[in-house]
Amino acid sequence: MNYKISEKIEEYIAFLDLKEISKASYKKVLIAYKEYLEGKNITEPNRNTILTYKEFLVKRKLSSASIQKSLVVLRSFYRYLKLQGVDEDITYAVKGVKVATTYKRQPLTAEDIRKVIHNARKKATTQIGKRNLAIIVLLFTTGLRAIEVERADIEDIDIVGDGYVLYIQGKGRDDKDNYVKLTPEVYQILFAYLETRNTTNLAERNNPLFTTYLKSKKEIRMKTAVIRVMIKDSFRAIGLDSRAFSAHSTRHSFATLSLIEGASILEVKESLRHANISSTQIYSHLVEKMKSDTNELVSNAILKTRTKGEKNGK
Repeated sequence: MNYKISEKIEEYIAFLDLKEISKASYKKVLIAYKEYLEGKNITEPNRNTILTYKEFLVKRKLSSASIQKSLVVLRSFYRYLKLQGVDEDITYAVKGVKVATTYKRQPLTAEDIRKVIHNARKKATTQIGKRNLAIIVLLFTTGLRAIEVERADIEDIDIVGDGYVLYIQGKGRDDKDNYVKLTPEVYQILFAYLETRNTTNLAERNNPLFTTYLKSKKEIRMKTAVIRVMIKDSFRAIGLDSRAFSAHSTRHSFATLSLIEGASILEVKESLRHANISSTQIYSHLVEKMKSDTNELVSNAILKTRTKGEKNGK
């Protein structure tokens, strides 16, 4: 290479017309690639380098989605270099990987959700306990993402029609141009938490709906990472200590339980704010699989002892 890849990475990131969080994600991918080149002493990467790097990612057992993202970022990076007349597009004709169409994060059953909420209610005797309960019921009853909960402000709670709603800034959005409904029960739990908060500055804008405290006692907006840890801990408290259950499982639980309780696929699509119904249909397939008893039918046919009449189909 007749250029320093670290410098070109910085130039490329600055060139991107993306949000800062997306730029940081792209940069992380490219830094990992740069470290791979340095670790292998590769000074003149070519198409075979990209192919071996893809194999390297596969051997590290990264998810198909993570590998595909890395390839997409590298493809964009080398197209940028070609546009600048710096290098060739060595990613040309390198195939991506097939991204799994089912979620590895599992939904909770209705019984497990009730256990999580019951356990959170028992701890809702302090401000933190009331906050955690409010977040848990909000996630389970709206299908919100953790980042959407982080972005929520107190003034985003409003009235639409005859009920309360929470305006949200969804994935890939710049404004809070959508909302989720808050049932009276959820609103009361939120209100019980907000009553414990210092409301001195509520006339100002951007009052975080959920906060946490630093060691210095300073109150700050509760971050996504902290929300995820809290949710994970609430799952462990009822015995769900598996990688299959994470904060995002609350969204999967909302979707699957909605379908099980009779909501249409279109209603769930709107609730989850999916751009394409194919994303929502994944949950529909999951529900059908959960309802299926084909495994039991086959197991009974080959493993259970039958009477003589049953064997003859009588």
